Amino acid sequence: MKTLLTFAITLFSVLTSIASYSQSAAPAATTKTYQLTVVIPNVSHREGTLHVGLANDEKTFTGESFKTQTLSVPASGAVTVVFDGLPEGKYAVRIFQDLNGNRKMDFSGQMPGEPFGFSNITMLMGPPSYSDASFDLNENKVIDVAMMEM
Repeated sequence: MKTLLTFAITLFSVLTSIASYSQSAAPAATTKTYQLTVVIPNVSHREGTLHVGLANDEKTFTGESFKTQTLSVPASGAVTVVFDGLPEGKYAVRIFQDLNGNRKMDFSGQMPGEPFGFSNITMLMGPPSYSDASFDLNENKVIDVAMMEM
């Protein structure tokens, strides 16, 4: 009886190990990912920080971004931000420059009080929409985003 119980436990352990091995040894499903490089060519105020948000739907365009990066404004030249490992899809970029270090976009009344920018938008005639600012990412891509001031 003792031998039979030991055999059953050993057999269970071996079968469990094989099942576990076959699950971990199976090739992982790979999803192709892409790199998005955002170039900001016209930073006129050489101070503060740039907050760059990447949206992948309307909710992340008007609320919390899908991905974000914050960087100090360099003394000169264009600013480049890279987002790696992005799945194929529709994205939009939104940027604001925090000039006073309070980590939020300041307003003067209803108008932005600090520089800002959106992908695909160089002039505003009202609040931007995700559909206006979005673009397809189906290959590695470089886009320029112009900063604006009101």
